[in-house]
Amino acid sequence: MDSPLVTVKRFFIGVLLGIISAIPGISGVIIAVTLGVYERLVEDLAHLRHKIVEDFWFLLTLGLGVVVGVVIISYVLTDVLDKYMIPAMMLFFGMILGQLPQLWKFTLPEVRSSSKDYAALVVGVVLMVLLLLLRINVGSVEYDQATHSLQWILLMVIIGIIYAVSHIAPGISGSTLLLAFGLLVLPLEVIKHHELVFLLPLVIGVIVGLIGFAKVVHYLLNKYRKPAYMMIFGFAIGSIFIVLWETYESYNGSDNGMMNLAIGVVTFIIGIIVSLWLSKVSGKTYEENAVR
Repeated sequence: MDSPLVTVKRFFIGVLLGIISAIPGISGVIIAVTLGVYERLVEDLAHLRHKIVEDFWFLLTLGLGVVVGVVIISYVLTDVLDKYMIPAMMLFFGMILGQLPQLWKFTLPEVRSSSKDYAALVVGVVLMVLLLLLRINVGSVEYDQATHSLQWILLMVIIGIIYAVSHIAPGISGSTLLLAFGLLVLPLEVIKHHELVFLLPLVIGVIVGLIGFAKVVHYLLNKYRKPAYMMIFGFAIGSIFIVLWETYESYNGSDNGMMNLAIGVVTFIIGIIVSLWLSKVSGKTYEENAVR
């Protein structure tokens, strides 16, 4: 068993990971790499049957920290998105842009790209744009629309899987994907209101995503590394359109659009700076400062 100091440190790493990864525009993996826990986490999840006893305390303390972090941010982010949508979206926009240079390094630019690699990039962008078009036609899913039906329970399972996969695959922001589906606020409201009927399937989705997709993602990133990262890079580019659309919608429906947009310029710059810094730190600390 690790020392109490290491255990507490790892718990707070989990809290920070839970808070930041729930914010659109930031890849949970970038944060996990920055905090030195990514490689160990993916290795454990990919070989869970063999690692669960050996690394039980690592997984438990990190997992509990993530849960606490998500609960904390669910109370804050719902109010922020309700009152300061434009500055928040501009912050997310800046974070996505600031993350692009680091994501491009993941695509192995020193290796010549094939037509399949560029096709994967285009597919990534197109998929996100299609999600945006679906989002425009269907609209957002609100918490007060939820019913205790099988459809909604399955939806929460899917949201949980998206959250989980975004913590395994580098460059994918689960919250940005949920934003594209119009589902960003729904899980936060579920957590905030302690809705057990939806919380349980959400947790089940996370578990299924972590265990079921860890090996798949691990295999794809090792076997088809370049096209996989090119598609992820395409996801990031496509998500820019999603955030810009949300900003545009909020601006049209706001009484103080110009003032919020001016504040948004500041948050946009802050987003770029924070994202660039996190990417820079993650590049330096990749597996060097892993908390064992």
